[in-house]
Amino acid sequence: MQLTVLRYFLEVIEQGSVRGASEKMNITPSAISRHIAILEQMVGASLFERRPRGMTLTAEGEILAKYARRMVSNIDLVKTAVEEIKGLRRGVVRIFAIEAVASSVVYPAIREFLSAHSSIVVEVEIVGRDNSDVLHALLRDDADIGIMYKLNLNSDLNYLTEFEVPFAAIAAPDHPLAQRDSISARDLKDVAMVGLLPSSATRKITDMTLRSAGVKTDYTVSVNSIEMAKELARAGVGITVLPEIVARRECEAGHLVAIPFTEWSLRHIRCTVCTHSGGTITKATSAFLDTLRRHTGRLPPVTDSPPPAPQGRPDSAAMSDAAR
Repeated sequence: MQLTVLRYFLEVIEQGSVRGASEKMNITPSAISRHIAILEQMVGASLFERRPRGMTLTAEGEILAKYARRMVSNIDLVKTAVEEIKGLRRGVVRIFAIEAVASSVVYPAIREFLSAHSSIVVEVEIVGRDNSDVLHALLRDDADIGIMYKLNLNSDLNYLTEFEVPFAAIAAPDHPLAQRDSISARDLKDVAMVGLLPSSATRKITDMTLRSAGVKTDYTVSVNSIEMAKELARAGVGITVLPEIVARRECEAGHLVAIPFTEWSLRHIRCTVCTHSGGTITKATSAFLDTLRRHTGRLPPVTDSPPPAPQGRPDSAAMSDAAR
């Protein structure tokens, strides 16, 4: 089976249509349609369902897609390994990470890594839906490294290192609660809130704790960007609950304040660095992981066990839901 045909097939999946794939791959739609027809003849089943809003995979198409992604990824890994053996010192490191760790972990690690490995290409995708996008990228072999909240375990992943990202109430310095040394979820009752979108793991973690405390949240606005949430909090629109680390620079400059929570469930949120257990780690990826470990090692250490019966702590099943 020709690798090029599989690439066409995967591009149709990515774009949702033959026309979209033809524009991306610079080949005529009729040529891509012929290749898809050949694949369907070889498999002995239809690979796509043609719908008004695009093409979706059939069950048989899903099976072939999994095989095709792995095959294309393995060929790319072979090319990289051969280049490394030849001494070309080339390679690509693909990273998918949640926005919460972008400025504090990913960007500093990239700066350090590229200062020593300027010929390596680093591709980074900062995802909006948090864990689910990172998880899917790893399982599809679209990412070499994933960084996300550690909310539940997946047997297909290798968990290499972890670190804590305590959540805090982020507010403008003149907010009525800004001078508090700590804050409880119950203190947010009837307080105007700025939140990330409900689909994000950050928002789900926050809302589970608030519900556990019996607090009905009044979100004045929901956004898909941590930066926008911080700006709205700074403007006095409301308090936002985010990992404290994302607002550290603004807090040091006096533009925002980060009020720690008393709830264990918000003070001890963990992030983890992962790879796909079925994948191959190239020399370039391994070198970047070494750099990443140094940066995560500078963050707060993980606390292994919670105090007995902490107030407002969601159960493990609820925490697993936030990962999806």
